[in-house]
Amino acid sequence: MRPASPHGDNRPTVRALTWTAYLVMVCQGYLIYAVGFITPYLRQDLGVPPWAAALPNSAMAIGLLAGGAIARGVNDRIGPRYAVRTWAGVMAMAGVLMAIPVSMAPIVVGAFAFGIAVGGMLVHVNSALGIGPRGGTLLMRANVWSMAGGLVGPLVLAAAATGAAWWLGTLVPVPLLIVLMFLLPASPARDRPPAGSEAGAPLPRLYWMTWLFLTLSIGAEFSFVVWGSQVVVAQAGITDVEATRLASLYVVGMMAGRLALSAGLGHGSRSIVVLRGGAALAVAGALVTWLATEPGIAGLGLLLGGLGMSAIYPLGASLALAHAPGTPVRASARLTAASGVAILSAPLALGFVAGSVGVWSAWLIVLGLLGAGLLVVLRIPAPPTALDHLEVATAG
Repeated sequence: MRPASPHGDNRPTVRALTWTAYLVMVCQGYLIYAVGFITPYLRQDLGVPPWAAALPNSAMAIGLLAGGAIARGVNDRIGPRYAVRTWAGVMAMAGVLMAIPVSMAPIVVGAFAFGIAVGGMLVHVNSALGIGPRGGTLLMRANVWSMAGGLVGPLVLAAAATGAAWWLGTLVPVPLLIVLMFLLPASPARDRPPAGSEAGAPLPRLYWMTWLFLTLSIGAEFSFVVWGSQVVVAQAGITDVEATRLASLYVVGMMAGRLALSAGLGHGSRSIVVLRGGAALAVAGALVTWLATEPGIAGLGLLLGGLGMSAIYPLGASLALAHAPGTPVRASARLTAASGVAILSAPLALGFVAGSVGVWSAWLIVLGLLGAGLLVVLRIPAPPTALDHLEVATAG
C-alpha cells in the first residue's frame, strides 16, 4: 500500500476519520459524566449506601484499565476497523445496561463495560488523530467535543429525572453509537518500528517520561473534579451548594482553554511550550484554591486550574506518540492505562487521607502530583522536527 500522512493526503478519508472520531467522543463524554451524575438517583431509587452508589465510577475506572490492556490485542486479532466498531457497540450496550434500574448489578456491569469501551476507543482516537504536526490540535478538538457531550449529559439526565425516569437519559447516545458501529473507519496508524528496531522492543525513555507526566496530571485533574469544591468549603467556609456552583468555573476553564487550543494555539513546535505553561498554571490554580479564604479567590483558583489542565491530556498524548515513533497503537494503549490508573487511584487516595486529616490537608496530594508532573515535563524535550512528518500505512 502507498504510505500516506493521516493529516495530509487522502483528504476525504481523513475527514471521515476525524468527524466520526469527534462524534464518538461526544457520546463518550456524555456517558462519562452520566456515570457520576446517576449516583444520587441510585441511592434514592435503589436505597443503597453511598459507597455502593459510587461503585459505577470505580467499575468504569477498572474497565478503562482493562480496555487499555486488551485494546492492542483486539486490534491485532480482528483488525482496526472491526475493533473500533466493536468498541462503539460495547459502548451502546453499556448505555442500555445502565438504564436498567432494577438493581445495582446491571448498572455496575454496564459501567465496567463502558470503561472497557472507552479504553479501546481512546486507543483508536489517539492513534488516528494524534500523529503528525496537527496531532495535538486534532486531539484537542476531539476533547472539546467530549466536553460538549459531558456538559449536555447532566442537563438531559436532570430533565429526565424530573419525570422520575433518570435512566432514560443514559439511552440518549445509544442510537448514534449504533449508527457509528457501521460507519467508523479504521485508524490508519500501524505499529511499524523504525529501521534497526526490533518489534516489541521497549518503548523509549522519553515516552515513559511523558506517560509518567500524564499519569500524575490526570490523577490531579480528577481529584480537582471530585474534591475541589470540598477544599473550598473547608477553607472559605461556604455551603456545599455554593461550592458546587463555584466548581463549575473549573469546567469553564477547561472548555475555554480547549476551545482556544483547538484553534491551533498549541500547534507544532509550540506545543511543548504550551504544555509546560499549562502544567505551571495548574499548579498555580491548585495552590490558589487551597489557600483562598474568600469565595471569589477560590473561584479564580478553580478557573486557573481548569485552564491549566485543558492543555495537558491532548498535547501530552500527542507528545508521547511523537516520542514513540513506529508504535502508535501500543503507545496509545499504554496511555489509556495511565488514565485508568490515575482516575482509579488518586481521588480514592485523597479521600482516604481526607478521612483521617481533613480534605484541606489531603489537598497536599494534589499539589504534590502537579509539582512532580511539572518537574517531569520540564525535562522532556520537544520531539525532533522529522516526527512532524511521520507517515503511517493507509487503512486496509
